[in-house]
Amino acid sequence: MKIAKVLLLAGSVAVLLGMVTYASAQGIKLLTPENGMVGMGTMADLPIITLRTSTKAGKEMFNDTTLGMNTTGQSCATCHSAGGSIGGTAPMKWKGMEMQVAIPTLKGAAAHFPAVRGPMKVVTDLMGMNNMCIMTFMKGRPLNKNSHQAIDLESYVASLSKGKRYDPGAEKTLP
Repeated sequence: MKIAKVLLLAGSVAVLLGMVTYASAQGIKLLTPENGMVGMGTMADLPIITLRTSTKAGKEMFNDTTLGMNTTGQSCATCHSAGGSIGGTAPMKWKGMEMQVAIPTLKGAAAHFPAVRGPMKVVTDLMGMNNMCIMTFMKGRPLNKNSHQAIDLESYVASLSKGKRYDPGAEKTLP
């Protein structure tokens, strides 16, 4: 039994060393306490954020005309009033071409992600879709997907799908 544990530990160490070597060769910076890794002791000291708190903060962001330092003075609610849709279309440029994109409702939308979206037909998650709207329609900067800000906005948009059946990849719901 002791030999099996030693072999398992040796195998785990070999895998870990292999991962570190691969990461180094690829130029991937590993997280360490010296460059930003947060240890469990530090995480335990972080404030507790509930889903309710996150959703409330996300709703405020949804209505914030400065979200993503956008240059349009619009908020998410400009096109998606109360999470719905104002209807119609919004202009979008892609590869130098101007096109009109239908404005979908966000009510129930989160239940359909991940999904294929955009003119490039890429698979994206809800947070990626939020960032696409911020960059494309609001002319702002994308949110860091690991930030509380991005998670809060995603929490609010997801709350608009409460009770909807999960159906990844479904088509947009238009008004």
